[in-house]
Amino acid sequence: MVVLTNNNEEQDYILIEERKCTSLPSSPAKRVSPTKKKQFFINQAIRNSDLTPRAKGKKSLRRQENTRFLANLLERDECSKDDLEVCSNPAIPSIFTEACTNGNYVEPWNDFMNCSGEEQERLLSLLEQEEAKKKNTNRLLKDQRNVNPAFTAQDCFQRIDRRLRVTLRRKQIPMGTLEVLEENLLSFFNAQPHSVYTTNLGSRHQLQRVTSD
Repeated sequence: MVVLTNNNEEQDYILIEERKCTSLPSSPAKRVSPTKKKQFFINQAIRNSDLTPRAKGKKSLRRQENTRFLANLLERDECSKDDLEVCSNPAIPSIFTEACTNGNYVEPWNDFMNCSGEEQERLLSLLEQEEAKKKNTNRLLKDQRNVNPAFTAQDCFQRIDRRLRVTLRRKQIPMGTLEVLEENLLSFFNAQPHSVYTTNLGSRHQLQRVTSD
């Protein structure tokens, strides 16, 4: 029971003491700091989802990203029409299942997982280069020399005069300029396929005058 007196100071003091009584250690209510409460919800969200804690070091982060990249390769690999029967058969193991169970692949897979992040990235880049070489080889075999591979877009561009190449590489070339040049080149080589096209383009300003005309 609180006894109020005419003294204002004593009254304030009694009210403060009464308010403190609600936070006694014997009280069933427990106070939790905001930091612990925030960490609790973060841990709960991680447990209830596929999230994984972010790696602290650069090498650990790179190794984690490489592992995710390999895992996404299987997800992005869709079954083609020719492989529908194979993919629909549940008895056939997946690629990663075979890699983990087949004795020929277990040791290389373990060696790759034990490598550092830089070594894993280097191996992945080598695999991508080999895959690109295989694709280029298949394209050349399908070509059957109907079109001379020497006349690729890159090779033809390199045979253009250096000053014109520098001008064409600029980002702010008007589209009308390219259309005029293309029309001139097509009309010239249709009439004279084995000739050399020569034109006078002294500067970029001259190109802009061509488009304005």
